Amino acid sequence: MYELQYQDNYKVNRVVRYHDLDEMLLAFSGCVTLPDNLPVQSLTLDGKNLGYHGLIGDLYPFLKSIDPKSK
Repeated sequence: MYELQYQDNYKVNRVVRYHDLDEMLLAFSGCVTLPDNLPVQSLTLDGKNLGYHGLIGDLYPFLKSIDPKSK
């Protein structure tokens, strides 16, 4: 399971969980799921940190880079 921790505009830490990478890619591929300007605190897969640091708006290219189907 993927877990995305981010800080919202009110400086409150939030957590969103996705069952798999396809679900997460779908959430970030078209519609605006979360505002692009929010900072990501961590992105983990089954508790292992994936090393992403940046904004929500830059997350999709990172997800595509770790997608084994993209290679």
